[in-house]
Amino acid sequence: MDIKQGPTLKDLAEASGLSVATVSKVLNNRDGASAANRERVLKLAAEMGYQGRGAKAATPDRLTIVMLDRFVTNNTFYNEIVDGVLQEAANELVATDVRVIASATLSVADIDQLLGEEPSALVLIGIDRRDITEAVHRSETPAVIINGMDRNMHISSVSPDYHFGGWAATSMLIDLGHRDIVHVTHPHRESIKRRLDGFRDALEEAGIEFDPERHVLDLGDPNLVSIEARASVERFLKARDSVPTAFFCVADIVALATVQALKASGLSVPGDVSVVGFDDLSIGAHSTPPLTTVHIDRQQLGRKAVRMLMERWAQPNAAVERINMGVRLISRQSTGAAQEG
Repeated sequence: MDIKQGPTLKDLAEASGLSVATVSKVLNNRDGASAANRERVLKLAAEMGYQGRGAKAATPDRLTIVMLDRFVTNNTFYNEIVDGVLQEAANELVATDVRVIASATLSVADIDQLLGEEPSALVLIGIDRRDITEAVHRSETPAVIINGMDRNMHISSVSPDYHFGGWAATSMLIDLGHRDIVHVTHPHRESIKRRLDGFRDALEEAGIEFDPERHVLDLGDPNLVSIEARASVERFLKARDSVPTAFFCVADIVALATVQALKASGLSVPGDVSVVGFDDLSIGAHSTPPLTTVHIDRQQLGRKAVRMLMERWAQPNAAVERINMGVRLISRQSTGAAQEG
C-alpha cells in the first residue's frame, strides 16, 4: 500500500507563491522574509500539516566548494564562477568554505577524506571524473557540479551550452564564406568534447564532410600554456599543404596563441585567416585584433548552482537535473569574410 507523504518545502513554496529560499527562512526563523510572507507561510504550513524535516535543517549550514589547484591561480574563468557561488550563498545566508585539491594527484581518497568530515553540501567546480562523482553519490551528500556533468546522472549539474557555442561559432564562420576551418582543442573532458560536437554538426549541416585529420588540431595537453599552444599551431601550419581560412579555438587563451602563430607565419588576422575563441575573457576584448568569441556568464553559473543545491537540499528525491545555460556569440575584429582563392 502506498503511504502518502506529507507536504514538502517545495509544496509550501508553490502554495504560497514564494521561493523555496524565502519559505525556508520563515520556517527556520531567519531574517530576510517580510511579516506578511511569514504570516502566509506559517498559516499554510499549519493548514497543510507540514511537519518539517526532522532533525535536518531546511537549508545546509555550509557549502563546501571543491576545485582543482590548476583552476585557482590567475584563472579568471573559474574565479568568476566562485564569485557567483559566494554571492548567492551569501544571499541565502549560508556559510562557505573552499577546498583545493591537487589536480596531478586527484584521487577518490582525496574526496573520501573530505566526505569523512561530513560536509553539509558540495559544489564541485570542473570536477566530473566518474570515480569521483560515484564516491560523492555513495555518500548521499547533496552536491552539484559546475562546468561538468555526471555521466551516470546521479548528481545535478550546470554548464554553459558548449554544443550550441561550438555550433554558433562555426556557423558564423561558414556564413562568412569559410569552408576550410580548423578546431584547435584538447578534447579530454566532456565539456570540451561538446564544443567539438557543435563544430562537427555545423560543418555537416553546411554540407562539409567532417575529417578529424583535417579539421581538428588536438593540442594533447589541457594544461598547455599559450607559448606551447602557439608552437603547436606553428608546427601544424608548416605541415599543412594549404593554410586554413579560419580557426575556431577551444578557449580564448588558445585563440590568442593561434593569432600569434599566424602573425609569426606572415599571415594577417582577419585579412588572411579568421580566428574565434571561447569564454569571452576580458583580455580578448583588448587584444590586437579584438577577439571574436563566445560569451559565458560565469558568475551566473555559480549563482545557479547554489540555487539548484538549495532545491536539492529541500527535495532530495527530486529528479537529477542537467542544465545547459545559454551562451552568445560576441563578434569583434578577428573574423571577416573568407578570401577568394
